[in-house]
Amino acid sequence: MSKNLVIVESPVKAKALQNYLGKEYSVMASYGHVRDLTTKKWGDKNSNNGYDINLDESKVNLTWAVETKSKKNINEISKFIKDKKPKSIFLASDPDREGEAISWHLADELKLLDKKNVNRVVFHEITKNAILESFNSPKKIDMDLVDGYKARRVMDRIVGFETSAPLSSAIRVGGRATGRVQGPSLLIVNNREDEIQAHQALEFWNIKVDLVNNKDELINVQLKGNKSNKNHFLYDPKKDKVIPIPDEESANILEDKLSKSEFNISSIKKNKFKSKPRAPFTTSTLQQSASSELRMAPRITMSIAQELFRGIETGSTVLNLITYMRTDSTFISNEILTSIGEYATKNYGDDYYSGKRVYSKASKNSQEAHEAIRPTDIKNSPEKIKNQLSDQQYKLYKLIWDRTLASQMTDSVSEKTVISVETKENDFLLESEYIESVFEGFKILDQKTNNDIVPKLSLDEKLILEKVHKLKNFTRPKSRFTEASLIKELESSGIGRPSTYASIMDRIQYHKAVIILRRSLYRTNVGKAMINALLPIFGDHFISLEFTSEMERNLDEIAQGKLSWEKVVCEFYENFQSKLEKLKKIGENNFSGENQEKVVDPSSAHHFTDIHCPICSGKIDLCDEEEFDQTEGLREKKHNCESVHMKWIPIKKKSPKDDGAFLACEKNYNEKGRTDHKSYLPEKCWASIGRTRKNNLEYFNESILAKK
Repeated sequence: MSKNLVIVESPVKAKALQNYLGKEYSVMASYGHVRDLTTKKWGDKNSNNGYDINLDESKVNLTWAVETKSKKNINEISKFIKDKKPKSIFLASDPDREGEAISWHLADELKLLDKKNVNRVVFHEITKNAILESFNSPKKIDMDLVDGYKARRVMDRIVGFETSAPLSSAIRVGGRATGRVQGPSLLIVNNREDEIQAHQALEFWNIKVDLVNNKDELINVQLKGNKSNKNHFLYDPKKDKVIPIPDEESANILEDKLSKSEFNISSIKKNKFKSKPRAPFTTSTLQQSASSELRMAPRITMSIAQELFRGIETGSTVLNLITYMRTDSTFISNEILTSIGEYATKNYGDDYYSGKRVYSKASKNSQEAHEAIRPTDIKNSPEKIKNQLSDQQYKLYKLIWDRTLASQMTDSVSEKTVISVETKENDFLLESEYIESVFEGFKILDQKTNNDIVPKLSLDEKLILEKVHKLKNFTRPKSRFTEASLIKELESSGIGRPSTYASIMDRIQYHKAVIILRRSLYRTNVGKAMINALLPIFGDHFISLEFTSEMERNLDEIAQGKLSWEKVVCEFYENFQSKLEKLKKIGENNFSGENQEKVVDPSSAHHFTDIHCPICSGKIDLCDEEEFDQTEGLREKKHNCESVHMKWIPIKKKSPKDDGAFLACEKNYNEKGRTDHKSYLPEKCWASIGRTRKNNLEYFNESILAKK
């Protein structure tokens, strides 16, 4: 009898399964997504972008082609099936919508859809027990999930391909495109930037006072208000609103009064409170934490997580470290919870484990039936396997391992001490807060517990005035989004899915609609121009947050078998086409030189940021190397951009890794820069590409802000 055939996506995963399944199974890798929609061929009127939509009949015909990187593997698999005639064929791609689609692509391309010996197996961790259990209960391909994938893929293709040319023409910047989910993501960043730009800083003051007790201990207290009107000083009857110290004059009056006051302790309140550990990681929270704690981009996070899931090769074996990394579930199985509890008790003591914790799903539109992202074996501590991992693999695995273990440990206990100080003369109230750790609990894993030292004070104790500090402040606008906070915002809005967040971050940066500086997302003029062009036309369609969220729900219902994927696509396409014509007209008018319907001034639709050159105050541009005309040793921009004229100046390369050039403001251009290393050039120059440019841009921005 012939061997059974198992098909997975990657060679490493294939090796792991081969070790567990034994000689009765042959495991082969298909490599990647296998197929994608075809692309329209230049000059071929009969070709399309992989879809043919008949609105009259509500029918959608999709045309697929095997991806180049998968062709060799698919041919080898096809030959194996033909020659060996395996008893059973198992499709073992990843356990989500994309994985289901890969299994369907494989079955369709290999002409296996109607074969009775073809089965689908799903496992959420690559361990022997999980794999054997899945092979004991195989199933058929879930065509509802596949239909959900088809709908998502074709709508993404429609928006991405059909808006590209007219959008580029409308904003007069070539090679720009948007997407069904990228558009709303950019809109969120754009709206936040508009809020920041519109913000008017209002002045307010705080007062802090240094006091000394009879033991010469320094106590720092902050003025809170009067006892009769705690936290505020002034009242506006017209607005029926209390406001803080508004100006320096008011602060001076208060300073003078405090300087002449006597201070004594009016109360010492102590309250214990608990802090609960956070739930195990979902895809979204993993990307957020990796971004904020490890400064790891979502794309890198998912790539490394995939390596940890599929396995790390260690000689003849494969070390599979985590469960599947695309999930919106915080659930952990009882079996694993038991092993985590045993590990916590053994290594930290009974006080650090109080029983199993069960976390409910908190994600909006939660859909996946997976476990949370967790270690396959809690006994594989990060330090134990550190030598077998790269630096990034170790850091991400430690993040996952710590979060999983902490989620099952006891609460931490802290004590908050609030010391209240009063003045007899004018009834002022001042306060100071201290936080002490009583019991570390799960925070023992953090090793960064801050512990305030509470001064030893008694009620009615008199304190001596050391100094009064007046602190000038200004109201601040909302912070710019980071990749982490944008992912959180997308998740809460029901936009995108765990598998798409990383690609969304990449695409909005790829098209220069958004750039990252100091970990914050800045909208460029390109991004602003794109929104200005798209929002008036598609404001109630794919660019709309509400529409996109509703469409995600429709896609979920398709995957549940509740909606027809073709009907949803046809309705989307019909509405989209009518609006697309308006965008095309704007693009055509711009291209022909007619200005009546221009949505943006072409000269402003470039890669400008809101960061200014410290020399000429012009906005800094982030042009690519290819946007420069090369001359003899000098590259000059094709056009002036505001007051900044950039020059591409070659330098001596110290190593092949050097980018070999930098950009400098025209007003500080140094001819010696043609041959000298950049360290000999004026400091007000910035690198052309890569990390150096980014760091220097940040430096310049901070410099100009400091001058203001």
